[in-house]
Amino acid sequence: MTESAIPHRTASELLELSMAVPQVISHRLARMALSGPVLSQRDQREFTRMVVEKQEAFNQSWLTMGAEMFKVQQQLCQAWLQNPWTLGQKLPAVADKVAAKSLAPIRRKAVANAKRLSKTSLK
Repeated sequence: MTESAIPHRTASELLELSMAVPQVISHRLARMALSGPVLSQRDQREFTRMVVEKQEAFNQSWLTMGAEMFKVQQQLCQAWLQNPWTLGQKLPAVADKVAAKSLAPIRRKAVANAKRLSKTSLK
C-alpha cells in the first residue's frame, strides 16, 4: 500500500466505525431498557462482555499506539538526519498511519459487535 492510500483507508475505517458504534449503542440501550431490574443470564453475559471488551480494545489500542509512535520516532529521527527539510512533508502521513493503527482494535470490535448484535433479537 502506498503512503498516499493511507489517508483514504483511514477515512473509510473511520466511516465504518462511525456507522457501527451507533448501531451497537442503540441495541445495547434497548436491551438495558427492556431488561428491567432483574437481568437475564443473556443480559448479564452481554453487559459483562460490553465492559470487558471495551477495556481490552482500548488497552490494545494504547499498546499499538505506543509501539507505532516508537517506530515513527525512529523513522523521523533517521529522516531528519538525512534531510531535515523534508521532515514536515512526512508528518501528515505519519500521523495518519499512527491514528489508523491505534484505532484498528476499536474499529474491529465495534464492527464485529454491530454484525453480531444485528442478528440477535431484543427479547
